[in-house]
Amino acid sequence: MISALNHQQPLSGNKLIALLILLLGGIACSASRHTQVLTNEVRAAEVIPADTIVPDKEKQEEEMEQQKGLVPEFANDFHIALLLPFSLHKDILPSSKEYKVIESVSDYYQGILLALEQLKKEGLIVTLHVYDSRMDSLVTVDILRKPEMASMDLIIGPLDHPSFAAASQFALSYEIPVIAPFAMLNSEAEINPLSFYCSPSLEAYGSEVARYLLAQKHLGPVLYFTDGSNTDKAFKRGFNAAQKENKIKLIERKIVTGMDPKPLLKKSDSLYNYILIPSDADKGVNMTLRSFKEAEDDGYPLIVVGLDSWLNFRDPEMGHWNKMNAIIATAYSVPDSSSNYRHFHSAFRAMHGIPPGEYALKGYDQMMHFGNGLFTFGKLFPSYIFNTEFEGVGIDFYWNNSGRAVQNRAVRLVQYQNFYFKQLK
Repeated sequence: MISALNHQQPLSGNKLIALLILLLGGIACSASRHTQVLTNEVRAAEVIPADTIVPDKEKQEEEMEQQKGLVPEFANDFHIALLLPFSLHKDILPSSKEYKVIESVSDYYQGILLALEQLKKEGLIVTLHVYDSRMDSLVTVDILRKPEMASMDLIIGPLDHPSFAAASQFALSYEIPVIAPFAMLNSEAEINPLSFYCSPSLEAYGSEVARYLLAQKHLGPVLYFTDGSNTDKAFKRGFNAAQKENKIKLIERKIVTGMDPKPLLKKSDSLYNYILIPSDADKGVNMTLRSFKEAEDDGYPLIVVGLDSWLNFRDPEMGHWNKMNAIIATAYSVPDSSSNYRHFHSAFRAMHGIPPGEYALKGYDQMMHFGNGLFTFGKLFPSYIFNTEFEGVGIDFYWNNSGRAVQNRAVRLVQYQNFYFKQLK
């Protein structure tokens, strides 16, 4: 059984009430001691596999211990600013796009609170300062002018790009790490070595797929169907960059009507035919998948590799996914059957009285990651976390300095077989 997240789910009355209680009842006050959302316009899909890899905590802790001796002493007393568009100043229609943003904000915020409660139990001392950025850069600038902002140890958000640009510039001037929770780094981003973009780039998607293919013992020519889109071009840059000494032999074809790929395939018991379709266009992807029907019926061993955007298609070709053993590259997967996820789910429900939404786990994973960074290395944590893998429950982190900012390059691969997703190791 596949457990899927509903992206169009309206904000329930319980969730809205819970958000109002949290914000108006004192938790959001800047002086309170308690234990984001940049929209990813290119990649909005989620995938839920059946299981997950348990994070190698021992390995991570060993790596952390090796670096602790290099860290200057710091006070365990941190201040984190959270700038999100709660938009409590106006009434918003449930059918509006902004209402769905507030739902994401509510989930994300409550996930952060759960993580901070857990970190507090582990010994972290933190003050959370919460501000309503209202999706307005002028409001954000006013927030940044508040006297306490210059003393922050971490800034998360805000959501819209003009506001985040202002926050990034401010954070750089005061040497404060700033987090873009759901944005991909792009060429228009402010140059700031302390800006962290949590969503992997499309180049990272291509790199991960190339590494996976290179690890296969028996790999023949790979069919690559291109549509010439920006998504396709970015994926291919990463795909090519990941091939150094070893090269993957590609048979490249454009996505066009009337395709007959069968002559390009091999029928072998020991060799799969890999088909790459790095496209976000549902019509082109579905047309390409349907062109393999004859090969499917004739028993050709096929594996198609695609992007998590496919899960947002109006009519995804799930039957072809199953017959072609589809592998989906994704930045986020919810392992609903894992013990780690069950623990998160029960703890969230116990704390908030409602089940977690799709952004709650992202808020939890990100806050646990950056909170542990502060707890272990202090405000200087950006200097100590590069090129090390950190596994969360739903998302992973592998930080790389692009020269413009810091971007997450961790991408997961999940496979659809027997109408069920499983995470590949």
